[in-house]
Amino acid sequence: MGFRFNPPPGWPPVPEGFAPQPGWLPDPDWPPAPQGWPLWVDDDTVPGAAAAGVPPGQFPRGFPASGYQVQPAGKGTSGFAIASFVLGLVGGVLLSVIFGIVALVKIRRRPQRGKGLAVAGLVLSGVWIVAVAAGIAINVANTAHRSSTTGQVTGKGHVSVFSLRAGDCLQNPPASQAGLRVTQVTAVPCATAHDAQVYAQFHATGNSHPGQAGLARESSHGCAARAAASLDKSKITSTMQLQFIYPDAQAWANGRRTISCLIVDSTPDLTSSLLRANPAGG
Repeated sequence: MGFRFNPPPGWPPVPEGFAPQPGWLPDPDWPPAPQGWPLWVDDDTVPGAAAAGVPPGQFPRGFPASGYQVQPAGKGTSGFAIASFVLGLVGGVLLSVIFGIVALVKIRRRPQRGKGLAVAGLVLSGVWIVAVAAGIAINVANTAHRSSTTGQVTGKGHVSVFSLRAGDCLQNPPASQAGLRVTQVTAVPCATAHDAQVYAQFHATGNSHPGQAGLARESSHGCAARAAASLDKSKITSTMQLQFIYPDAQAWANGRRTISCLIVDSTPDLTSSLLRANPAGG
């Protein structure tokens, strides 16, 4: 006469001939066994059990195991894994990584679906990190460089229109952008071929935005008044004209008040500054 393992109702089924190893305990998520439930019942198919001294209703000690172990059934898909995947998709990198690691640890301890989602969340987070790092590197590489001592542009690159300074040489926005909101321009060293230069800057008057037409009039009058004092008359030709950059309503609401005055040539063949030695600034 032998004994076989007799799982209570609600416990996962076990392979034929299963015998728990020494120290085995049921999963805490399984329902408790009914009072008095025999975990071991008579079974003539298990040879040598009686000789091994296995008493009915008790766990065996040193009972020869079949090589199988009972694992708790998966309880659906890990919520941490799902959260990691979703956050990885939308760019929530930090939380995606945390939830992904937590999901993998929990799934390893207790089988549950979602390992693939957790791994995918971690991979997506890595892709976001690489993309952001690449974007920052590209932006830095394309940003104009200034001398730390003189403030002059020493390397070609993009610069915000509100970071322009009097004396900066640049590539004038193309005619196709006329009337459009310009947020940045390409600044270059003045010895590099260009077609525009900031010759003066001043702050718009008033506390409220005067409207596009009103601000354009102030910009036109103010830039014209500063041209003679700022520009080297001997370098000005008939192919050049005065232009200006002024803040729109949104920029004004953000505290931007600077108007930049430009001298613009018809072709990008300027290779020196058009300013006087001591140009007017504001």
